[in-house]
Amino acid sequence: MSSSSLVIVLLCAPILGQISVPLNATVGGSVLIPCSLQVNSTSIKWFYWQEDGSEKHLFHWHISEETVPVADEYRNRCQGFNTEFSSGNISIRLNNVSVEDDQKTFWPYVGLYDEQEKVVKLLKDQCMSFLQVSAAYQDLNLTINNTLNSATCTAHGGYPEPEVKWTGQNKSSGEQLKLKDAQTSHQQHPTKKTFSVTSTVSVNELQCVTCLVYNPRSNQQIEDTAVIDAPGEELLMNCSAKGVPIGVVAAILLLFVCFFLYRRRE
Repeated sequence: MSSSSLVIVLLCAPILGQISVPLNATVGGSVLIPCSLQVNSTSIKWFYWQEDGSEKHLFHWHISEETVPVADEYRNRCQGFNTEFSSGNISIRLNNVSVEDDQKTFWPYVGLYDEQEKVVKLLKDQCMSFLQVSAAYQDLNLTINNTLNSATCTAHGGYPEPEVKWTGQNKSSGEQLKLKDAQTSHQQHPTKKTFSVTSTVSVNELQCVTCLVYNPRSNQQIEDTAVIDAPGEELLMNCSAKGVPIGVVAAILLLFVCFFLYRRRE
């Protein structure tokens, strides 16, 4: 083989100790899949991004404008930055992120021209990216069933499955309690793959109850509080005064009334 010939040489060049930092993406949004190589401006002849564990291509670029088909699920969703390729920046942007993209790993294969050996070497196992997808929960709805002495909380459109936490204020002491034994279920949308959650808990002996829906991946949380209006009982405190004994609230109200009467008398 002459020195001027152009051949393809496979060069597996993993980076020892390489750690793939998870990329966080939101359903319906975009995410930058980064890769910056320390190469000469004329070194990159072609590259393509591929999904790990398959032969599905996300993106392909060739200096001679040759094309390689990309997988249907990535078609028209990936954007490269042509003006950056010569500087070694072969990052791409994945648009319209979906739940199906969750937990996928991507990396590029790069054809680099070796000026000394006059060959194109294949560089891989660098710039590995692991994608984590999330979606915000919406439409939190908290209802009280006085007949069954229960509260039910629902939320929709989130991903992954959430954690539901219940707290309640004791009717007699005003103590704030962590409620256990809630019955929680999740339903996944057949096409969008996002989740809806329904949770029910007993509210016996409670003045009010709070439902909190927490997304463990995005750290998003939404909550609502409802007063338990038992028939024939007069509410002596508001649920916003969480953890404050009824006696303290009553004393504050009494002081306020006395002050009002005193000012009026003057």
